[in-house]
Amino acid sequence: MKPPGTMRSHRRRAGGQRWREHNSTRQTQILEAAVALLEENDPNVEVSIQQIAERAGLARSVVYRQFDNREDLDSRVREFVVERYVAEVEAVLVLDPAKTFEEIVLDVMRTVVRWAAEHPKLYQYGQSGTVHGHAAGESSLTIGRHRVAETLWQQVSSWSGILGIDVLPYRPVVYGMVGLVEGVVTEYLGAPADAERPDQEAIARLLTSSAWHLFAGHAADRGLHFERSTAMGEAMAELLADAANKKD
Repeated sequence: MKPPGTMRSHRRRAGGQRWREHNSTRQTQILEAAVALLEENDPNVEVSIQQIAERAGLARSVVYRQFDNREDLDSRVREFVVERYVAEVEAVLVLDPAKTFEEIVLDVMRTVVRWAAEHPKLYQYGQSGTVHGHAAGESSLTIGRHRVAETLWQQVSSWSGILGIDVLPYRPVVYGMVGLVEGVVTEYLGAPADAERPDQEAIARLLTSSAWHLFAGHAADRGLHFERSTAMGEAMAELLADAANKKD
């Protein structure tokens, strides 16, 4: 039988865990309510704490207890938005050996363009202030770009490591490509929605084509030539053979 003190300590720890989970649930309610209101209102209209509390089904005082101040709440909303965006992109950012380079990239580009087109107010809101846990000068656009670029780099470098290919010199290109994508998407969102504005699919395919030419161009510099219909597994096998020949 455990001493009474041990049992009380265990109950305190368990109670503390439940309280943290309770607070986490409350915070998620508040953040989801804030995001919903941001999407419903004009970007120039400030959403009040009272509106957020009512939308979350909570008292206004509960919102104040969960966050240090309004600035803290806003920074956590931006963090919440970034996490959702990155999660959607990362879910399709998989180097499937059975797919072609173009198919893989097009899946990613469609996701990026669709998310931005469906959430233009959140996309804009993310640039208007600080993001929780990051430096004051970093916007959600920059943070999201770096997160996606790092995920892409890890995918590329893990494959190249297995193949024994040194791709470190190309790391800046990965970040540059992600920056290009965000630049094109930002311009797309700012263009008037008229008959001359390209649709989402056209933008996604334009970005995919740009990524392909970048990949094919660097491969050509190494004396390798790929077709768009080449599956990633086949392309990687060719790269492996090329690396082996250079070692010999």
